[in-house]
Amino acid sequence: MYSKFRKLPKWTITFTAAALLVGTVGSSGAWASAAASFSTPIMAVSAITAPKAEVNQPLRIVGVGDSLTLGYELGMSESSVPYGYVDRLYEQALYHGRAELVNYGILGLKSPGLQKLLEAAAAGTRITADQLQPNLSTYPLAEATVAKSAQLGEDLKKANLIVLTIGGNDFTPIFNDILNDEEISASALQTRLDALLASYYPSLEASLRTILKLNPKATVVFADQYLPAPKPSTINQTITQEQYAVLTDGVAKLKTQTEAIAAKLTKEGFDVRTVDVSTPFRGKELSYTSILRGDIHPKQSGYDVMGRVFAQGIWGDYRDPEALDAGTPLRVVVNGKALKSDNKPVLKNNTTFLPMRDVTKALNATLVWDGPSRTATIKSGDKVVAFTIGADTMKVNGQTVPLETPAYLQQSGGSSVTYLPLAALSKGLGYQVVYRKPIATVFIQS
Repeated sequence: MYSKFRKLPKWTITFTAAALLVGTVGSSGAWASAAASFSTPIMAVSAITAPKAEVNQPLRIVGVGDSLTLGYELGMSESSVPYGYVDRLYEQALYHGRAELVNYGILGLKSPGLQKLLEAAAAGTRITADQLQPNLSTYPLAEATVAKSAQLGEDLKKANLIVLTIGGNDFTPIFNDILNDEEISASALQTRLDALLASYYPSLEASLRTILKLNPKATVVFADQYLPAPKPSTINQTITQEQYAVLTDGVAKLKTQTEAIAAKLTKEGFDVRTVDVSTPFRGKELSYTSILRGDIHPKQSGYDVMGRVFAQGIWGDYRDPEALDAGTPLRVVVNGKALKSDNKPVLKNNTTFLPMRDVTKALNATLVWDGPSRTATIKSGDKVVAFTIGADTMKVNGQTVPLETPAYLQQSGGSSVTYLPLAALSKGLGYQVVYRKPIATVFIQS
């Protein structure tokens, strides 16, 4: 589509998204919350210790940082719902057990702004967006997110896993220098980049230390920076070979220094990890970002790569959803295992129904079927739920509870299969149920 790398007045981005995720993902109050192929050494899988939640508690995840943490993608509108690397991590956590997410990503945020936000969070004080960073309030939802600084502090204290990206906005002046001055020398560019790097490292470390002061037991994972500019070619004629060499060297320096910061904090007894997103992006900038359209943010393919790198650094693996059979509306994962059944889930009246015997077996729940009354009684722990076919109520520990859509019988291969409303069953038994639309998967945690 583009004959050459588009030149813009500025490399910085005009954001159009306003309804970008601020607050929660999933359920349970304030905390509710194209596979890429690459090989990136992070750490030996055997050396990875997964973050742990307290007994009978969900894994609480907090995302802090810039637009990458938020999941911004070129073309998002006010009605768009982000699906970035943090959202993918949330899904990966759900494969491991109960999980909840809150995301404090802010469009346009730079590392000094993050440092000030975290200091306000630690002090429990309220601060304005423009006090964090000049003109930050012009970005959608920045003011609303910054106003939650006190809540951010409380959420960080409760978190088991804290993830962040910061720095992309710090380094956009470098690209503006190139675009506004085609003749800028490599040495001048190097001087400018070195100055930006020198101010970035202390701010990053200060932010990490503030997080650890709030919560020294949390697992904290942060990323280095990918270079959004592809190497000079017939497509990209904006950057010279000499300038590109300076930029790639800067990315390598930043990667080395972030690893050093993580190692320093780890030596002090904290669980701080850095993950390498620069390597898998290298040479694939046109595929993983929207840079040909003047935007440095990842496409979905880029966020997929980031999600995988983060997940590998946290759990040592990344789980792709299993293939969805034809005619099956969604996947069902029960306590980390895909529900296997000859009887498919059913969507009826905007309600998900699951075959009774299959789901109770997967949940290790006790099932008693009374034929004359056509009533199914399911027991799990100290909860007992009873459904009667066609009834608009159910019994939960003997108490009558209204149902929006009743249980029903469906003929299948000459026999009848009982289908139960998933949400009602799960609520009655005290299970966590999270539906993730991007991967058409419902997660059930007992």
